[in-house]
Amino acid sequence: MKKPAALGRYLRRCIPQLATDPQQLKTFIEGGNIVARSGTSLSFEYRYTLRLVFLDFSGSLDQLTVPLLAWLTLNQNDLLQNKDKAAQGIRIEAEPLSHDKTDIVLEIDLTEAVIVTEDKDEAGRLHLTAKHKGEVVAHHPYASGDYSLHLGDKIGQEWHITQDAEHG
Repeated sequence: MKKPAALGRYLRRCIPQLATDPQQLKTFIEGGNIVARSGTSLSFEYRYTLRLVFLDFSGSLDQLTVPLLAWLTLNQNDLLQNKDKAAQGIRIEAEPLSHDKTDIVLEIDLTEAVIVTEDKDEAGRLHLTAKHKGEVVAHHPYASGDYSLHLGDKIGQEWHITQDAEHG
């Protein structure tokens, strides 16, 4: 599975507090399935819940949510386009630790399609290749560019997204 690491790298680049102390973000994979069907190939799909734990977070929840949604636009767009998935696909828990620090948990339902193909090498030996299929992405307003997130009258954070930014 590639998306958990890709999302973690992305958030550490976008969120100043995580860039300063990357250990404040922990990632876990929970409740997953491998979905495969009998057919002409061994292709399959990972379906799982990614649990992001932000420790001692002192910023605004918006500082986590906005970059997360920008990443999902590129990497799990169906989660945002499907009304039922959007209503249940991202869950949140928070535990206030003090007046300015909170542990925040985000759970996100993710999928990753893996295409398995069969080929022969020069000697005629069969081999299998597994390739993670990227998301089909139409143009989205947040797909690329330089961004600053304003929290009231101040800039909370800034980041740059390239069209191929951290695809999972």
